[in-house]
Amino acid sequence: MAIRIVVDAMGGDFAPQEIIKGSVRALREHKDIQLILVGDESKIDPLLEKEECEKNIDIVHAPDFITMDESPKKAVAEKPKASINVCMEILNSNGADALVSAGNTGATVLSAAKYLTMIPGIERSGLATIYPTAKLHPSNHGISLMIDVGATLHCSAKQLVHFAYMGSYYLSHIMGIQKPRVALLNIGTEENKGGEILTRAYQFLKDAPGINFIGNVEGNDIPIGTADVVVTEGFVGNVVLKTLEGASEVLKAAGRYAFKKKLTWKVGLALLSSGVKQLKRRTDYAEYGGAPILGFKKLVIKAHGRSNAKAFANAIGVARRSVEEDVCEHIAKSVQEFNRMHRIDFVEI
Repeated sequence: MAIRIVVDAMGGDFAPQEIIKGSVRALREHKDIQLILVGDESKIDPLLEKEECEKNIDIVHAPDFITMDESPKKAVAEKPKASINVCMEILNSNGADALVSAGNTGATVLSAAKYLTMIPGIERSGLATIYPTAKLHPSNHGISLMIDVGATLHCSAKQLVHFAYMGSYYLSHIMGIQKPRVALLNIGTEENKGGEILTRAYQFLKDAPGINFIGNVEGNDIPIGTADVVVTEGFVGNVVLKTLEGASEVLKAAGRYAFKKKLTWKVGLALLSSGVKQLKRRTDYAEYGGAPILGFKKLVIKAHGRSNAKAFANAIGVARRSVEEDVCEHIAKSVQEFNRMHRIDFVEI
């Protein structure tokens, strides 16, 4: 049976053109998927005709969409027929197995919270992101995952433990990293650092079945790659993510400056061109597909807002693999085992 993926055709800086191109590219790469494109039919049809794609693709008309600069909360509430809301309704009614959008991140998270059903035992969703790391740690894989980066601003110890399960399973089964090293982001490596919530989460994670917990990590450990899964609440995670993105832009600007300023620097950069290309490939968000929103019975992949056709096709590929690996069901089983072990239904942590 084909894996059904619903696509927000109107979400993203380059929608719908690049979204349609990426969707068609994904269909050609994966013969076992069926796509449902949601958006303005009058804009989607001509683009599909241009791509000469007719098989394994359906269109559901949505007369409205949410722009990148709109207030997510207001837009989700006041635009029930916006493409992302219609996508979520289709997903929740079992019309699809997964969803991919490059649209407004806040709107995607809020729409998921409004329309989708949480996995039993999980209270809050987590937005995860894959980011490149320097290979300075002996067990480093060149990439790590951080969860949460904005879906749940403040968390309980229980929710942080659940995030650890979500991130660990996703990284091991979708990104192929076996027994990923899981750590809590904290202000120190000692067990008693960070206040009551982080201390409690630390104690639970030490004995959590199926979690390769290595303890606390600090901010400097993030780019080094000391941990494969970094667990934190959404407020802190979002600040860290934006800081990493800002640092990346500074490095790019410095490289452009060096190339223009001196001939010797230009020659040096030319000699380093092979290494620079490898670094660019590792830091290119298009390679990783997108950020999963975890905690719901159905998976949502949030692609980068600037996704081109390649990036969006990769996001669809990640969604396909996630369904194939039954990510949501396995997260549910792991969390339920932990909850039973600690009688979480009866004792609030």
